[in-house]
Amino acid sequence: MATPNLPNEQATKATLRSLTRGGVTPGDVNPPVDYAIMVNAISTTSGILELSVPTGNTSFVISGSNGLNSAVITGTSTGTNVNGLISALANTALSGQTFFVNAGGANYLNGTTTSIIVPSGAVLTVVSATGTAPTITAAAATGTEANAYPSYVGTPNATPNWVDDATGHSYQVGYAGQLVINNNGTLSGANVVQTQIRQIFTGNGPDGGSQTQQYAGYFASYSGNLTQTGQKRTYRQQS
Repeated sequence: MATPNLPNEQATKATLRSLTRGGVTPGDVNPPVDYAIMVNAISTTSGILELSVPTGNTSFVISGSNGLNSAVITGTSTGTNVNGLISALANTALSGQTFFVNAGGANYLNGTTTSIIVPSGAVLTVVSATGTAPTITAAAATGTEANAYPSYVGTPNATPNWVDDATGHSYQVGYAGQLVINNNGTLSGANVVQTQIRQIFTGNGPDGGSQTQQYAGYFASYSGNLTQTGQKRTYRQQS
């Protein structure tokens, strides 16, 4: 168990959530991507390349580090769609390499940012463009995989999922805000707890998922009624 660092953990997960276009949910991942792929990639140097295509672009050429022909992409609103990008990269700039593209449900590349998850050491660059040139930048997490996913790092058979995304790891806090420590006065992995730190859309609740506000209002009303009832049960009134 890595030493908890909740700020870094939340920063890492926020970065990953932005790359998965909103993060993960219990019933479904939107878009449907393998969360483990994203966790592995964000923990690798230049493992996730962000292709941002401006609305003023007509076409551009992506070159890869494999020495093969470059991919010519049409970036207009009616030009190359995401599947076209995948085919172009597979036949040229990323030929012979396993990669993954996550466009967040977008159809065409125009005015969008697309995540391209590439193997370690793979390089993509925009070498020429007609119109406003797109950019390709490497995404990087501010924290570490060990902080964000301590139950997964170094354990190939463990798969991170939406539970990991919605929770954080910290030492237990006990009486008067003091950390719960071992009998010998030290902290260890046994003192670490994993608790929910993010509201998630579950699809349940009176309004189909965004249950916090409605339930909060209900509890506020219920609590008020309890208080009023309690006021009637005074010794003076009952005597």
